[in-house]
Amino acid sequence: MTIHETTFPFLENDCTQQFGPEKGRVMFQRTQDIYEEFLKQTDDRSSDAIRIHCQYKLFPIMAYYRAIRAEGMPQETALDYVRKETHKAAGIQKEDMNQLGRMPFAYTLYRLGVKKHLKKNFPTEGWTTEWIRCDRKEIEFHFHSCIYWELTNAYHCPELCCVFCENDDIAFSGLLPKIRFARAGTLANGAPCCDFHFIKA
Repeated sequence: MTIHETTFPFLENDCTQQFGPEKGRVMFQRTQDIYEEFLKQTDDRSSDAIRIHCQYKLFPIMAYYRAIRAEGMPQETALDYVRKETHKAAGIQKEDMNQLGRMPFAYTLYRLGVKKHLKKNFPTEGWTTEWIRCDRKEIEFHFHSCIYWELTNAYHCPELCCVFCENDDIAFSGLLPKIRFARAGTLANGAPCCDFHFIKA
């Protein structure tokens, strides 16, 4: 599998723009090589959802981050580079969510489907979910464990998890004006859980 097939098909072009044609090709190829190594090492726990998260979202960015850090760049500089890519992908997801955000009864539709969506795409093999409420005014659930937090720690880049968390704020802003997303903290920034609030606006 190549990075072109993931959530980041634009990464090669962005490498060229960021680092120049020659170095950009080298950086992208190094990223691809690291990505392939991650795929060989991963344990998807017999879960299609975890495999998809790893292949399409998590490992491409972890590989890019490791390739940049191998150049000797400071941590914050490397995070800025990967943040540009994840924010771009989240912007695309935001546009998709805009379709729901403009629909009549968007909150009701979201509430009726959210538990089924989480069960399928965020299964117990990778996430520990606690439901707080799912009523006519607010949807609230907490992740007490998360495969992104777990794997970024396992691969010695826990600082990278915060970048993934930022994507929620960008993507879910597409649900406005019908649904407002709010959060108090995440596992990555030291909170006891990742809390998700979807509030009927």
